[in-house]
Amino acid sequence: MNSTIKIAFTGHRYLSISQVESHLEKLHKEYTDAIWITGGAVGLDSIAASFAMAHGIRLCLILPFPIHVMSKYWTPDQKRCIQDSWDYAEKTSVLAPAYDVSVYQRRNERMVDLSDMVAAFWDGSSGGTGNCVRYAQKVGKKMVQFSDFSGVKPQEEGSTSSTPSSYREVHGDIFTSDAEVIVNTVNCVGAMGKGIALEFKKRYPDLYAAYRQACARKEIQPGHVWIYQAKDRIIFNASVKDDWRDASRIVWVESCLKELIEHCRTMKVKSLALPWMGAMNGWIPVDEIKASTRKILSDITDFDISVYEIRKNI
Repeated sequence: MNSTIKIAFTGHRYLSISQVESHLEKLHKEYTDAIWITGGAVGLDSIAASFAMAHGIRLCLILPFPIHVMSKYWTPDQKRCIQDSWDYAEKTSVLAPAYDVSVYQRRNERMVDLSDMVAAFWDGSSGGTGNCVRYAQKVGKKMVQFSDFSGVKPQEEGSTSSTPSSYREVHGDIFTSDAEVIVNTVNCVGAMGKGIALEFKKRYPDLYAAYRQACARKEIQPGHVWIYQAKDRIIFNASVKDDWRDASRIVWVESCLKELIEHCRTMKVKSLALPWMGAMNGWIPVDEIKASTRKILSDITDFDISVYEIRKNI
């Protein structure tokens, strides 16, 4: 085989080493002297980088942002992994100094462009991995795809359920979720000044501009969901408040939860990630929010649901 072949890796964040190790071993055996190119994300990227370090494989690391930006909400183990990968890699690059969601796809395209072949660990769903695969196909890059991950998706760290289910409660950063749709919580007067809404405003400025216009047109009403198509995914904006100064109401939260289900089914969404809506800046008791959310969502089986635990620093 060509001793200088460069292989770019793309894959889902939910993957574990036990699901992909046999595929990585096969690639390494077939392309013994290859250079591996990874993008630094948790999941497949980190697994491939760790495998490369353990087997003395040459590694190139292309990050969308500096390590301290990428890993802000990661676990200590995840932070150590990316730092170790950075220290080990023979070539490294960072594409942007600060977070911008569009840079993820720029990173994907850079990896594909620099490679001779793409190894895609892809289950067919939309999202960052799917975007990378489509770009590789567009430019005619040689690609090998793995979709048999030798088991079910492992539950994320902190999951409260030990049985297989389409509904799970997880710890982590919702913005690193591989879900096709993520949920923002909003009011109806055009303000995104606190909590998760502020994070969405920073990460998706075009969303904020469109949201303000929708509020001005009175298109956003309490208890309903306003849908926005971002570059990388769909964002469901759940209006659990009327005015930002006032408290959320449980009836609005429950109405939004039911609309989330309807929209997911109508749009044939495969995966949804959401926070505990109304529990922090909405001032509804957390136990009440959790009880309503579990009552409405926990029996859903036709698409995956991940409910992210509250982060106090948002």
